[in-house]
Amino acid sequence: MNEAMRDYWNGDVGRTWVDMQVRMDTALAPVTAALLDAAAAKPGERVLDIGCGSGATTLAFAAAAGATGHVTGADISAPLLDLARSCAEGTTAAFVEADAASFATTLHFDLIVSRFGVMFFDDPVAAFAHIRTLAAPDARLAFACWRAPTDNCWATLPIAALGDLLPVSVPDDPHAPGPFAFADVGRVRTILAEAGWHDVATTAFDFAMRMGDGEDPAAAATNFSLRIGPASRAITEAGAIDRAAVEAALARAFAAAAVDGIVALPAAVWLVTARA
Repeated sequence: MNEAMRDYWNGDVGRTWVDMQVRMDTALAPVTAALLDAAAAKPGERVLDIGCGSGATTLAFAAAAGATGHVTGADISAPLLDLARSCAEGTTAAFVEADAASFATTLHFDLIVSRFGVMFFDDPVAAFAHIRTLAAPDARLAFACWRAPTDNCWATLPIAALGDLLPVSVPDDPHAPGPFAFADVGRVRTILAEAGWHDVATTAFDFAMRMGDGEDPAAAATNFSLRIGPASRAITEAGAIDRAAVEAALARAFAAAAVDGIVALPAAVWLVTARA
């Protein structure tokens, strides 16, 4: 399962996220804090972090679970896991290269969490049903997923700024594996219910996605969008494209959006909780 995603995250994309780790963790820090609050990890708990990436959320939950807890980060990207392990030296966090949809372990977790790591399953019902087999009785599930693109200016503004520079594209299937696959919260509830989870609750959380700051915030935000996110993907898929025109268009859009020397654009997620 999910072989396309495995190849994707172990290639250039995984290496790019390694390079961008500090900026991404800074941009997503509000989500990490909100997820910690929603999950309410307790000292001594066994925690599984799905799609842990470079390990920022795993380390945050390791701190919450304390010295008596056990926190495992699972991801399919070897480059990101290498970075996670280097960042985790001296902590109790452990990492494993595994697809959560088929991950096998003798442990049963009290808490299963994810920050943007559960929207990429080929078969989400089967994946969440398997994840439930990893849960201890009455274990808790808590994850963050993106709401609709229209609620996420950080994703739509760069695409709009590029306008005619990009070829006309066929709209993606909104339910296909990808960042916005769980934007429909009703679908999320149905998936979890069919997978055997109960007491599903969803809360909207809004924050400002910090994309650029420093001496030239517009240039920093442009670099961010060229390397990560929907604009980066659209530019890559477009093939031959006027790179200078792309960079100029993005820089103009981000300069117009800057406030007090910072480009921080509206972002919107669902915080989802459930019980096994």
